Amino acid sequence: MPNISEKELNKIRNSLLEYKKQLQQEIHDELIKEGSSPALSLAGKVHDKQEESLSEMLTEINLGLLKQHQHELKNLEAALRRMEDGAYGICIDCDAPIAIARLKANPTAVRCISCQAKHEQA
Repeated sequence: MPNISEKELNKIRNSLLEYKKQLQQEIHDELIKEGSSPALSLAGKVHDKQEESLSEMLTEINLGLLKQHQHELKNLEAALRRMEDGAYGICIDCDAPIAIARLKANPTAVRCISCQAKHEQA
């Protein structure tokens, strides 16, 4: 981690750990909500196609949000592992240091800005 001081790394780590707790709570809350969802209770009482569509749409939105949270959590945990392994802040494509400003803006970044731009164009 050549371009990150220990103080900056600890600050980012603490921020990631806090966000991890928050995401875990949101996932937990979504799972609880999904189990008692109005869409779930509506699904058993659907009387027409319009109500059925609404029920399906609400369920898909909730599942999409849950998947997004799980994806963010996975990226967060990977960033924490890279910190433990000493690989945090190093681009996975070119092995160059990732700018500290980029890491502060996106602490789970795995690529430098140049490689990320190439990756998005591919």
